[in-house]
Formats: sequence, C-alpha cells, structure tokens
Amino acid sequence: MQLTDRRYREFYAQRMVVDPDKRTRRANKVADALPRYAPEVVEGVDEVFSALDNIGYARTPGFVKPQMAREIHEFFADKTCSDPYYPERGRFNPPNDVPKGVHVAYFDAELVVQTPHIFEIVNNPVVLGAVARVLGAKPTISYMAVWWSLPAGDGTAQQAENFHRDFDDWRFVKYIVYLTDVDEDSGPHIFIPGSHKQNKLLPIRRYTAEEIAGAFGEGNEKLFVGPAGTSFLENTYGFHRGLPAKSKPRLALAATYSLRVIPYGPRAPIAASGQNGIPADIDPYINRIYCTPAR
Repeated sequence: MQLTDRRYREFYAQRMVVDPDKRTRRANKVADALPRYAPEVVEGVDEVFSALDNIGYARTPGFVKPQMAREIHEFFADKTCSDPYYPERGRFNPPNDVPKGVHVAYFDAELVVQTPHIFEIVNNPVVLGAVARVLGAKPTISYMAVWWSLPAGDGTAQQAENFHRDFDDWRFVKYIVYLTDVDEDSGPHIFIPGSHKQNKLLPIRRYTAEEIAGAFGEGNEKLFVGPAGTSFLENTYGFHRGLPAKSKPRLALAATYSLRVIPYGPRAPIAASGQNGIPADIDPYINRIYCTPAR
C-alpha cells in the first residue's frame, strides 16, 4: 500500500530533511500553494499564536469544559482498543482489562469520529486561527486520535515515551486534550520550550533525558498536568515525550493540523458533516480527511 499511496511517498521524502532552516523554506513554498485561511475575528488568536511561535506551545484553558471531557470519557468506557506496537495482543477494554506489558492503547478511527464534541473541539476558532498563522495556510486536520497511557511493568519508557521530534509534515501543530485528571503519576506530557527552533539533536531517533539535558540544559522542560479538560497546542517538531504512567492511567485526545495530508488518517472520509452530532457548518477543506461535506 505504501508504494502506491502518495501520502507515504511525500511523508518519507520530507523526513529526509531534518535541518530546521531547510524545512522552513520548503514549508513556505508548500504553504504558498495552498488555500488561504480567512479566520473569524475572535479574541485570543494573537496570544495563542505568539506562544506557539516563541516557545513552541500554548495553553488553551477553558476551551474544553470538564463536562465535555467527562462525556468523552464515558463514551469510551465500554469500547475496546488495541496496542499499535503489539497488535498480536488483540483487543481489550482499558483501563482495567489490559494485557500485561501494554503501555498505550488506541481506539479505532471509526470510533474517534463518533466521539462526543470532538469536531467542536478541533474546530475551535481560536485554535484554527492560531494554527493557520503558524502554518501560513488553511490547515488540514490530518489525524485525530484517542488513546490510553497505562501503567505497565517497571515503568521503563517505550517508543514515544522517550524524547523525540515529530516529522509529520513540513510544518504542523498538534492539539492535545486530557480526558482524565493528569498528575505526575499519570503519564503527563513533557515539552522542551524553544526546541522547535533550535538546530540541535536533529537525527530522527529517540533521545535520553541525559542527552536532552546536555543539549538544552538541566530542568529546561515543561510538564503538563491538570484536571480533565486541560488542553494545549504544541509544535511537536520540538522535543517532547509522554512520561510512562506510574500508577494511574491517562486518557487523551489529540489532533494533528498539517499543510499536506499525512498518512495516519483514513484514506477516505468515514463520517459526514451534519450527521451523528457532527456540526454541519465545519469547514469542508479543513475537515475533509474525516468528513464529507453537509448536503
């Protein structure tokens, strides 16, 4: 499939360019050829954009109400998911029914599009306005995910629980929402402020905490904790990780906004605007990976 799917060819081609300056020049060319975004005039866009641009992340307090987070959590309470790194473990129902050794468990895209409030959350006008300014063009919601981070074994970091940069597209932003209360024992997200603009540790691989401290300084990290509904935007080209959950599970939602279509989402839309609780007035271009337009 990857040989015939254009998304994969373009995805792997851009991953070969790791230098930030070269990536920026290429991203500008790509953005220039894409539709412009004419945002609503809404308060807060400038502040969110400024934080994203300068330090690489922006908190969005109050954007996801606690009741919304509770309803999403309840929706997934009886749903099964799987570990993408070990598919042979089959399907299970976290956080209690979990095979030994599982650190993360993702829900299927067909369930994600049915998630209460998800299209309202990812189409927040302040989020879209700030992301569009970062990208330099109208964004595409290329991927949405809901997953559990689960306590497992001795807590040794696996996969994305180690520090890394993302290389999803020439330019992209992620929106992360906690759907459970998250403290230091629940696998909180960590980001290295300013690392999205620094020409350090560029090879694509996982990095140790010691390597990160050597490059960016001791204690130079932002730990995201907070109650269910806590949300933030992040340029994950900067270094980040999700700590292994120690004693409590974490349920989270994330959306990736990109210039081009990336290969993580469905090849064709699996939902329709105006149906099954999805707003009819969402932008058909921004949401085209997951939704066909309202009729």
